[in-house]
Amino acid sequence: MAGFDIHFQALESCRIAVRKAWGQYESLHGGLPEAPGTPAAVFGHVDGAAALADAVDTAYAALTAEVGDARTKLKGVEQALESVQDNVRTANKATSNAMQV
Repeated sequence: MAGFDIHFQALESCRIAVRKAWGQYESLHGGLPEAPGTPAAVFGHVDGAAALADAVDTAYAALTAEVGDARTKLKGVEQALESVQDNVRTANKATSNAMQV
């Protein structure tokens, strides 16, 4: 059983690390406002100010999409690790019970 305890601890450590990372992305994503709609006037009266404002908005949209994707993937990893833990525990119990008979 000691060997399984080490595996359980390793899985739990991984799951906690993933949950922490997911929480950081969740905080970041929740703190990002919707598309800012950068006004060209922010860049003053320079040629291409409108194009620059559009580029900022495009980059911002890409950033928020990537943060959202990372958050979703990390949550999936946490859930998968939890499932692995549950399956290993179930298998371990079944094996332990079979050995006792």
